Amino acid sequence: MRIALNHPRLRAIALGCWAVGAWWIVQIGLLSASFYSTWMVVLMVFAGVLLLALGVAFWALSGDRRAGVVFDAKGLLLNLGNSASFVEWDNIERLGTSANRSNWLAIGSAHALGIRLRDPMTYLQSYEVRLPAAGGPLGQMLRLLQRGLARTRAPARGPSAASLAHMRDRTGYDVLVPEALLGGAAVAFVELAEQYRRDTAAERSALRR
Repeated sequence: MRIALNHPRLRAIALGCWAVGAWWIVQIGLLSASFYSTWMVVLMVFAGVLLLALGVAFWALSGDRRAGVVFDAKGLLLNLGNSASFVEWDNIERLGTSANRSNWLAIGSAHALGIRLRDPMTYLQSYEVRLPAAGGPLGQMLRLLQRGLARTRAPARGPSAASLAHMRDRTGYDVLVPEALLGGAAVAFVELAEQYRRDTAAERSALRR
């Protein structure tokens, strides 16, 4: 079973980031000269450009039709557009929801799916950083950007054991997945995942008999 990303919500978040970012940059030209200062202008430009960049990132995610969460007999494949990882059912200590804002992907999501792991290293070994499989000019631009960055710096890295431990200390979970990447409400996803895990366990138990 596969659950796709919430594409309309991701597009709405992208448009919101673009609108706020553009408005913010326009305000620089409307400031009275008495309010000008180098640091204020730099801060406002940085904030505006950051919002515009976030809009591009969310729009790229909204165009990734291959991304989503896949349920199978072994566990959950989290293909979230910007990363891919696998969590085995036996490696899940607890599923729940969190209102914590762990990173920029949490923009536009009230809650997130929380996964508490038994063995974080197994999860880390499966983790892979990737770009959204977006088509068109935007997808091509992102791939060219990735190639350019790869020549000037080390490849992007995923989370570490230390970052997962810090996440657990702050939220009670090792992994957080925002609602917009789950296709619906986090609490409904938890119920679905728990039911699927029970059914899978029952099937495995029946096969052993």
